[in-house]
Amino acid sequence: MNKTWITILALSATLGALAQGQVNFDTHVTSDIPPVDARVLDYNGDPWTDGFGQLVIANKNGSLVPLLPNGNFQTSALEAGYIEAGIATAPAGFPGGTTVNLILRAWRGGPGSTFDAATIKGQSTPIAITLTESPNTPNDLIGLSGFSVFAIPEPSVLALSALGVGATLSLRRRR
Repeated sequence: MNKTWITILALSATLGALAQGQVNFDTHVTSDIPPVDARVLDYNGDPWTDGFGQLVIANKNGSLVPLLPNGNFQTSALEAGYIEAGIATAPAGFPGGTTVNLILRAWRGGPGSTFDAATIKGQSTPIAITLTESPNTPNDLIGLSGFSVFAIPEPSVLALSALGVGATLSLRRRR
């Protein structure tokens, strides 16, 4: 009898874990109609091979909810600029059957780096995707389009330059 209860409890815990929504985190799926072709380019127009990508859910209130895992960009000649990270899982509260707006964010940085802290980054326009639950096949990112990453200047350099110019002009006027 105890083994039966243990089995039932283990099964119910497993079903709870499977209730999270999932999507296929592959930005290049040629077998789909229309195909998924969301290549990320660097600021020179070359395929991006250095950095990370992450899918985030864009909520109506403006907050962003990340899916896991992050993906690395491919480096081979044919797949450079694309991510193939497998199944991305939404956090609790986003079960299968939920339609969400997903954004792909890309940035340059080391392990543990974040999009918000990066100075070279970019993101896609949102697409509507319906999440699925395991054991169903996750939906592909149909409608996702590629984009370019760009460098964001350090605000401190610009601010210091402006302060220096302002101080110089102020001193000249006083004399």
